[in-house]
Amino acid sequence: MNQDTESILFTAKSIGNVAVANRFVRSATFECAANEDGSVGDKYSKIYERLSKGKVGLIISGMMHISEPGKSYQFQAGLHSDEMIPGLSKMTKKVHQAGSKIFAQIAHGGRQTLVQGRRPMAPSGGGLDFIYQVIPRPMTIDEIKAVIADFGNAALRAKQAGFDGVQVHGAHGYLIHEFLSPFFNHRSDEWGGNANNRFRFLKCVYESVREKVGDDFPVIIKLNVNDHTPQKGLSIEEVKMHCERLAEMGIDAVELSCGTLAYSMFNQSRGDVPAKGFSSTLPLPFQWVGARFFAMVFPQQRYIFEEGYNLWASRHIRKVMPDVPLIMVGGLRSPDVMANIIQQNQADFVSMCRPLIREPMIIKKWQDGNKKPVSCVNCNKCFVVLAHNEVLSCGNNRTF
Repeated sequence: MNQDTESILFTAKSIGNVAVANRFVRSATFECAANEDGSVGDKYSKIYERLSKGKVGLIISGMMHISEPGKSYQFQAGLHSDEMIPGLSKMTKKVHQAGSKIFAQIAHGGRQTLVQGRRPMAPSGGGLDFIYQVIPRPMTIDEIKAVIADFGNAALRAKQAGFDGVQVHGAHGYLIHEFLSPFFNHRSDEWGGNANNRFRFLKCVYESVREKVGDDFPVIIKLNVNDHTPQKGLSIEEVKMHCERLAEMGIDAVELSCGTLAYSMFNQSRGDVPAKGFSSTLPLPFQWVGARFFAMVFPQQRYIFEEGYNLWASRHIRKVMPDVPLIMVGGLRSPDVMANIIQQNQADFVSMCRPLIREPMIIKKWQDGNKKPVSCVNCNKCFVVLAHNEVLSCGNNRTF
């Protein structure tokens, strides 16, 4: 790491009124570490305490459900009830003591859920997928309005729990993204049918959140720049339009990502496809067939890793929101590449997921002058750990 790299990556930058000590962001990563009721304890807090001791400037929590019907996974943390606040408050205090800032990612799972049965709510019905194996039902207008209110209430709880801001999850195939994407949203009423109507749900969610938390509490969003769905999803032109409107509405930062868990998880997290690992969650007699089928659905050659695979979108988004902080995620591994991104004004922050699962202290090592490169090999076995309902960890040296 050269001196110029250090000088730019370890400079402070604000998101809203929150000063972040450096340009590193831990991208939201599901932890599988909460209690079954969504509350959190030491097991959950230790993940974030270690990241903060590792000098990550801004930590974004794993997705936290805003309501019981919005829960996607067992052992997922929640902001659906005031009873969640005490445990989260203890965690945020520990993060702040080590000098990091932390935002809560708030989400509704929509059709992407393993705990809501075979007919979860979504913008539209139909469409069985291989991962969640559900056929969702269309939401009623009353349900849409209730979920919008739930987002605002969850954001207020995050503020009360000591988070420095919230990230609205509008990517990866969860509910808000389902409304935005023409692949998922086939409605013909005011909530679908064209890009403006598909944006309406996100607009109302943002307004609900902002009304609850006020103007001085940062609200940011994660958006897809490419859905990688079997048929047409969001286009970059639509995303530009959405970002321009969000900037006008007062969004404090935008994180750019891609892919959906249901249809393109390895476009989202490029690298190896651990088919045997995922099939190991099946009963033993079905594991061989499961591995073959998984490899057929997600062929390895389609997901070759390349550094900064979402970077292409920054030149489009920068044009429509030059003054709103931009966070870039997607295979960033080299500090010199990250510094170049910031120096060229392609983004204001660089966001990582898998490297910080394997090495939560890597930022501190870089800051201390250790030039050790990222050791994550993009094997994606960390997601196999989660598939076994185990606490998030690097799975590279594990046997399933």
